[in-house]
Amino acid sequence: MFSWLIAASQIAQPYGGGVERGSLPPSWTTGASCPETPAFRTHAYNDDFIILRQSGCTNFEKPFLYLLSGGRSALLVDTGAASADVSGAVRSAMQTWSQHHGGRTLPLIVVHSHGHGDHVAGDPQFEHASNTTLVAATPEALQQFFRLQNWPNEIGSFDLGDRLVDIIPIPGHQPASIAIYDRKTGVLLTGDTLYPGRLYVRDGSAYAASIRRLVEFTRGKVVTHVLVAHIENARTPYVDYPEGTKYQPEEHALELGRAHLLELDQELQQMNGQIVRRAMRDFTIWPLAH
Repeated sequence: MFSWLIAASQIAQPYGGGVERGSLPPSWTTGASCPETPAFRTHAYNDDFIILRQSGCTNFEKPFLYLLSGGRSALLVDTGAASADVSGAVRSAMQTWSQHHGGRTLPLIVVHSHGHGDHVAGDPQFEHASNTTLVAATPEALQQFFRLQNWPNEIGSFDLGDRLVDIIPIPGHQPASIAIYDRKTGVLLTGDTLYPGRLYVRDGSAYAASIRRLVEFTRGKVVTHVLVAHIENARTPYVDYPEGTKYQPEEHALELGRAHLLELDQELQQMNGQIVRRAMRDFTIWPLAH
């Protein structure tokens, strides 16, 4: 249905679009038997891009966190839900990186996909840590750190050292929601704004504008994966797991694609400002009262 849109908006490039390649596991299943250790499953998409998933035994939200390393600093996206040693998991991943890079160490910058509790609960573990900068999950803090003058319409970029990431404000799910595009891998991180699950919309007009902003931002860019903060849907189309489920043995894949973004944008445009609940194959648009 969207193949012509993708063809029209994506620039054909040889050799995989010139981005660094990575791998994803066939399954992220957690919580089959509790207690489960370690509290975070760590997977190297590649040497400089680490994905962490919090165990369902510690919190049913089972969020995904992302750790990107550049030549000058590392960027952690989200600190997870309550009841887990996220700092230990992140430091372990950074030590592994150091061992693979001649003992080099990197300062850590901690940001958030948005400000909800299951993405900021680990903040106190980083607040006073050495060589660490914690950016609060507020529009004001994001504007100041990334030097954004016109929130949410301005898109910023940040250099981790031979690794540029773009910061795209996408409020609507939550006022401080951002997407992060990693130019090195072509991965787009969308947090809770787009993922295989229930897309809770608190501000319909802001949300629709944010999805349109993401569509326009990604036009002509290589998007290898849309990686997200949760998995709530099953592999079976139009089926999700009930809220509170710790163990999801047949859960949807983590990764989405730009086609899902286009699909979501089209549905929102057709709603014309009146956001209603609508189940799609891989996610559900789910408006909430203010």
